Amino acid sequence: MVSRQSRQESIAPSQGTEVGLRGYRIRDIAKARERRREILMGAARAFAHGGYDATNMDQIAHECGLAKGHIYHYFRSKEEIFTEIRTEAITGAIEQLASVLPIASQDPELALRKAISWLIARVFERGGRYEPMLPNPVSLSSENARQIRTLSQRYEQLFASILRQGIEKGAFVSDDPKLMTFVILRAANAVATWYREGGRWKPQWIVEKVTEQLLRSVKP
Repeated sequence: MVSRQSRQESIAPSQGTEVGLRGYRIRDIAKARERRREILMGAARAFAHGGYDATNMDQIAHECGLAKGHIYHYFRSKEEIFTEIRTEAITGAIEQLASVLPIASQDPELALRKAISWLIARVFERGGRYEPMLPNPVSLSSENARQIRTLSQRYEQLFASILRQGIEKGAFVSDDPKLMTFVILRAANAVATWYREGGRWKPQWIVEKVTEQLLRSVKP
């Protein structure tokens, strides 16, 4: 499993000395973290365009504008890169969703609106465009696949809890919260596949319109 600790070992201090993945001294921690972020974003673009299995480290390096050897200063393999992309994205989504959960007990519609709007809006943020387009490849190791699956299930459970509270209060149609969650999440994430930058549909308009349509789908 690629733990959060191991993912950060290339930039974390060790006994007072800042060392990289291959033992070299890191002089600028902030710059190293930014470089890792650039690699993750470049890799996400490469995976989205070519698919995980067909993408190699040369293509990732090309997308990032770096030499392949430089990528290995930060990551051991493309699987480690992919796993970090997915786990960081889902962890961030869980944290955001947890922040709106308290609202659901009083106003489940507002909580659901906030959850859906954030999910769509992240498509237009730096680094958020391509992550929703990355299905989990069957070639992932069982440990990494399990890690991603566990986080995904946690997010889906939290999302379903908003719907469940809305159903109990009569704010949403009486249906299976798990099925409703799958439908809403797939529709919201699909924005990444059809949005075209520079088109006549602007990001904020898309966020508002898609959110409203998805909300209408669960109202009685």
